[in-house]
Amino acid sequence: MRDFDIRQILKKTKLYHFSQDGSSKIIDEFSFPSTNSRIDIAVINCSLHGYEIKSSIDTLKRLPNQLIGYSKVLDYLHIVTEHKHAKHIEQILPDWVGLTICEEVNGQINFIDIQSAIKNPHKQAFHIAKLLWRDELLEVLSENQIKFRKKDRNWLLCEVIAANLEIELISDIVRNKLKKRIDWKLIK
Repeated sequence: MRDFDIRQILKKTKLYHFSQDGSSKIIDEFSFPSTNSRIDIAVINCSLHGYEIKSSIDTLKRLPNQLIGYSKVLDYLHIVTEHKHAKHIEQILPDWVGLTICEEVNGQINFIDIQSAIKNPHKQAFHIAKLLWRDELLEVLSENQIKFRKKDRNWLLCEVIAANLEIELISDIVRNKLKKRIDWKLIK
């Protein structure tokens, strides 16, 4: 199967309930600017979930670095793959990351959960804050009465946020700001 095929089936099955619930947003190709990585599907609700697809025609060359980048931002991560890559992925997968195998049997697509995702213990406040656009960073600083210099670059503003707010509060704020964005391509 191709990445596209797995993605479409995943959205129609395992992620369908997120598309029907008004408090979740599903975003394709969600970028993490500070880690120079991008997740195939992000689900934003009371947590930030990532779904990385590795089809049988994909290479796993980038996966170790992707895992490092994802660990700095995501609350939960799920790798969705086919049998071809499952054993290799299982060997390098951190304990907190979920693993799901996508298989086709008699024309029917099934997902088999091999390892459940648990809450990521490695998130970093700076990298979560870096998900925000400049106007959103300024809003967060003003709303929380944190002193800053308006002329500072975004990365400095993120450092100020990370130094002054607890990571779970930053995560909540960032998820809420992301869900309010209206100019993203959203999957309904």
